Amino acid sequence: MSDGIVMYVLLFISLYFEVFMLVSFLRRHSSGGSIVSATQGNVYEPKVAIVVPCFNEGKTLAATVTSLLSLDYPHDKLEVYVVDDGSRDNTLAVANAFGTDPRIHVLHKENGGKHSAMNLALSMTDAELIGCLDADSVVTPGALRKIAPIFENQSIAAVTPGIQTKKPENLLQHMQEAEYRLGIFVRFTLASLGSAYITPGPFSIFRASVVRSTGGWKHGHSTEDLEMALRIQDAGYMIANAPSAIVLTGTPRTLPALFRQRVRWSYGFLRNGVDYRHMFASKKYGNLGVIILPTALLSIGIAVYFFVHLVLSLLQTLMHQVVKIEILGFSFHPSFNAFYIDTSALWMIVLVSVSIVVALITVGTYIGTGKHRPPMGTALFVLFYSLLAPVWLGTAAVRAAFKTGVRWR
Repeated sequence: MSDGIVMYVLLFISLYFEVFMLVSFLRRHSSGGSIVSATQGNVYEPKVAIVVPCFNEGKTLAATVTSLLSLDYPHDKLEVYVVDDGSRDNTLAVANAFGTDPRIHVLHKENGGKHSAMNLALSMTDAELIGCLDADSVVTPGALRKIAPIFENQSIAAVTPGIQTKKPENLLQHMQEAEYRLGIFVRFTLASLGSAYITPGPFSIFRASVVRSTGGWKHGHSTEDLEMALRIQDAGYMIANAPSAIVLTGTPRTLPALFRQRVRWSYGFLRNGVDYRHMFASKKYGNLGVIILPTALLSIGIAVYFFVHLVLSLLQTLMHQVVKIEILGFSFHPSFNAFYIDTSALWMIVLVSVSIVVALITVGTYIGTGKHRPPMGTALFVLFYSLLAPVWLGTAAVRAAFKTGVRWR
């Protein structure tokens, strides 16, 4: 198969998936369906335990705990477990400052990872629901009330919130804001398809009995939230999404920090994919097995392929220019003629694909905020993330192949 045909096939697959997601959303939206299973306005208030695993989170922990104590939920049905996982800063002191509130339980243990902190709290609570809130995130007061009623549906074992970024402070964070708006759309639509495969750390809530019966939290190749989501659905349960349950999370400020985070996420997907390979392409798991998981895996290969192709093309062009300069000397005569604009089918497909991505970000913005304009970082996201993402995806693929493991920070 020629290189040109390969490019068209891969672009078609990418475009097909984007259209599939958009059409799935529009069909559900037009039919008035909802992932929220409880009757609107129902008062369902089971006991809930929220765990805040901490490792050197002294700077952000106070805001996180304060947001939990401000939740609009009965005090006698809310527990907050702040688990200091062997921190070397003032995390424990900050946590102990909240110890006078009867809802707060401060625990200290040797460093063992987030999954071990979650399991420690699980072993100490009798709450019907248990959730996690990362110590760099804050939750809005009404979030828990919007999530809890969904668990009246006994087939649902987890509910994910609407995750948005804290106020961006630099260009990199503005790009991530657009990415998270796209994530709101994707998580919302995947849940409606019964195909969510991640239960993110910021305020995902679980049915405690299901977590216990399936073995508690596991290391999950440093992505316990992804491993748990796959395990829940492997056991026959569903994951719902409540986009109006808003939680604000911190995002990396620098490229190295973003790179480490995304390598860890991608590595975790690949390694957990090996562990749960029986779910891929299996009709037993519906849309998740037949469409979503295979496409998510294929998308990594597609991104890396086009990045390598772009780099090689640029190098080839550069070499041609160097040779031309050596033969003819340097000359620069800028000109523009609309007749020479590349309108080939290849570039038209790329343009349509990018347009759909912008549309999905806009829809995600509306779902999450009610606003009709995408965030200001959308153009930067479209232009630069397509160049950044393949780098960490390729790195993660190599590390996954050699099972090197990844750093949490």
